[in-house]
Amino acid sequence: MGRARRRAYPADPRLPRSRAQLAGFGRGLGKETQPNAWIIAPDCRGHGDSGWVGAGGYYYFPDYVFDLDCVVRELGATSFNLIGHSMGGTISLLYAGTFPTRVSKLVLIEGIGPVGMSFSDAPLRMGRWISEVNERGRRHFRQYSSVEAGANQLRQTNPRLSPAMALDLAGAAMKQNDKGKWIWKFDPLHRTAAPQPFYTAQALEFLRRIECPVLIIDGKESRQIRRTDKQERYDVITNHRCVAIDGAGHMVHQDNPEQLAEVVANFLES
Repeated sequence: MGRARRRAYPADPRLPRSRAQLAGFGRGLGKETQPNAWIIAPDCRGHGDSGWVGAGGYYYFPDYVFDLDCVVRELGATSFNLIGHSMGGTISLLYAGTFPTRVSKLVLIEGIGPVGMSFSDAPLRMGRWISEVNERGRRHFRQYSSVEAGANQLRQTNPRLSPAMALDLAGAAMKQNDKGKWIWKFDPLHRTAAPQPFYTAQALEFLRRIECPVLIIDGKESRQIRRTDKQERYDVITNHRCVAIDGAGHMVHQDNPEQLAEVVANFLES
């Protein structure tokens, strides 16, 4: 690996994602870190320009962790810093818990894992998933007359987005279908409820295996910061600290990329 640092930025499924969504944060991080820092930002399967699963397939966290490992192996990285946002944070903590000696430092941005569920939730969750896939599946997606219309939708979802950034994001995260309409690149299956509940007890076993320093970042205006179940997860991480970013909700890298880049760079370079 030499002196180059390889950093992976997994994505989140609830909104369209692509490398462009991290552009502002990525540029800021590049300025804040050493000149030879190498930032790798892959699109998770079913997101951005990555392929979709075949007919009858679905998306599970083990798949994402496997994909991340494939990226690491392809790059020949023996140790690296890992950053994940939201779903990408869950992928990152699972990876770091699976391969604790490979990750030098871990940054979890609004990404300590979903709210935990119980075993009794599993049957209803399975039924909900089957119903949603049958009723909606890949048929449930919005079509837009232009990229600008998609950008307006992004700003409705996140009013903190500037018009320019929204347009950049939409331009990278949308494509035209065979009817000339603009649609999001992500697989509509991501809008269905996953069949497998997220179990806190299982997550704790991954978290307690993490050996590297961990930086946990939340947006001060995010609903995630008010969750009462997160402390149990924090307590099992050997070496961690928490930071809240001003003027940011869940999409911290969009809302305040400059402060986020500064905080992350200081942690990585310390």
